[in-house]
Amino acid sequence: MQSNNPILTRVEVSSDYAQPMSVQGAIQKSVLLTLIAAVVGIGLFFYSFLTANLSIAYAGAIVGAIGGLILALVATFKPNTARTLAIPYALFEGAFLGGISVIFQLQFPGVPLQALLATFVTTLVMFVLYRTRVIRATEKFKAVVMSASIAIAMVFVVQIFLSLALGSSIPYLFESNWLGIGFAAFVAVIASLNLILDFDLIETGAAQGAPKSMEWLSAIALLATLVWMYYSFLRLLGLLQSND
Repeated sequence: MQSNNPILTRVEVSSDYAQPMSVQGAIQKSVLLTLIAAVVGIGLFFYSFLTANLSIAYAGAIVGAIGGLILALVATFKPNTARTLAIPYALFEGAFLGGISVIFQLQFPGVPLQALLATFVTTLVMFVLYRTRVIRATEKFKAVVMSASIAIAMVFVVQIFLSLALGSSIPYLFESNWLGIGFAAFVAVIASLNLILDFDLIETGAAQGAPKSMEWLSAIALLATLVWMYYSFLRLLGLLQSND
């Protein structure tokens, strides 16, 4: 199997193809991981919110974000570990979702539900656009989306460093002004477009006979995008509400 996708390239080097992946298998595993994350997130949200235990919410958000990032990176660079790491990854993401939702709910009442609805609708729209080939995962499209995603990640890394080390922030970019709202909207758009890359990863992997482990890796990638979308909508809606 030859592929320009860096993930598929790593898989073809490190795996055999006795059991090829399927689109149905990847979808089933994606649904499973999403349900696990949702159950954990909803449970943590209601427990923290109803007991007014904000410390648990912050702990869930921080531990979930760090743990999820580490497991996602390991699974990406070592695809054969995806099957083992998938469910723990979903648990970490669920903890992050629950914790961050409580934090935003206390600051901006109603925003988590709005962000959840926006994530659901956007996912359906992106799936329809992909299936009807209105948006095609061309090499140029992939390069643009991946470059923008990396650039956004670097901006957030700088922001986190400034916040933790210096107690400051990137001027205007993370504030409730037109620049901050515009950047948050841009991040939400790029996060949503990553769904096209995930759909293409599943379809291309199945068509090229990628190994069964790719189903789990694809599920991890899809869940990561959904969580990023949700968080992006949280930030955008929160900024819009605070700007009223």
